[in-house]
Amino acid sequence: MAEDKSLQLTKQLHVKVPENHIPTFANSVQINVANEEVTLQFIFVRPNTSQGTMVSEIIITPQHAIKLQKALDSTIKQHFTKHI
Repeated sequence: MAEDKSLQLTKQLHVKVPENHIPTFANSVQINVANEEVTLQFIFVRPNTSQGTMVSEIIITPQHAIKLQKALDSTIKQHFTKHI
């Protein structure tokens, strides 16, 4: 199987994280797809309840969704295969 050459290209990116940034935890994600966009809604579902709170919503293009899927697949295979 041929590898996607674009995945092998890495570009250094400097990301500024605001000092007051507080990471949020999500234990569920809902994915909605339209022709022009893919919407990822990250949700924290409270244990032992049916209540959840959306903590973040990210909208990306289908092309970026495909790149994200490939990057997640590669990363999970590389780092977590020992857990399965």
